[in-house]
Amino acid sequence: MKTIRKLNDPAPGLSDYLSSVGDDTDWDEFRSHDSGRSYKQLRNALAENQHGLCAYCEVGTGERKQIEHVIPRSDPQQGKERELDVANMVVCCMGGTVPESGLNDAGYGGRHRKRGSHKVSCGQAKGDRNEDGFIDPRTLPAAPSLARVWENGRLEADESACISAGFRSDHMTRTIEILNLNSERLRRDREKRWNDLSELSDDIEDDPDEIKKWVRSVLTPDENGRLLPFFTTSRCYFELLIGGPLSEGILAEVPQEWI
Repeated sequence: MKTIRKLNDPAPGLSDYLSSVGDDTDWDEFRSHDSGRSYKQLRNALAENQHGLCAYCEVGTGERKQIEHVIPRSDPQQGKERELDVANMVVCCMGGTVPESGLNDAGYGGRHRKRGSHKVSCGQAKGDRNEDGFIDPRTLPAAPSLARVWENGRLEADESACISAGFRSDHMTRTIEILNLNSERLRRDREKRWNDLSELSDDIEDDPDEIKKWVRSVLTPDENGRLLPFFTTSRCYFELLIGGPLSEGILAEVPQEWI
């Protein structure tokens, strides 16, 4: 998980819907409003805000994406009140419930997924849970990364980073569990990303300028504003094997366009 910005303003279609119905709002009605065009507009605005990555697992969402309510609609205290609040929305992948070929151009997430409680992830795994320890990715700091990816693709809380940033590491661990971010599917994809970076590093000349150029191309948005999948995996790879100060320095540059 990486930090993402909140979408501060509703997309025009959502604004128009809210203006037209007043207090009598309903999520399902909004989804079908104007044949779903406003929903798709909002979904695309959230995806653009997140540079094309799932808010939880960081796979590229492509056309297969959905709006996720961080506080579930079923929550008895806040669900109904927050179901049309853009500050309660992020965009996620389909969580392993549908064929996801063509999710991104990097070759990740292209296998057919079978639905099953042990295989689904992200919003599908989270479901209706609203635990106090769950960490909204929009509350994460830009640095340090509170999650650590290892060479085998396993994602874990970074205890020292959590402490330095004022977060509880058990909350990060629990968030990873709730979202099932260590499902074998995602672990394998992160491992593949790590190995791909390792192979690419062999082709990079031992030149500081070339290395910096490569790191920047991996960690910052492309000309279409999209980030490569599994951002945190790339970040951890560079920090451990290429040079943390270099990669973290690039991420710290203002404006921090990767957030």
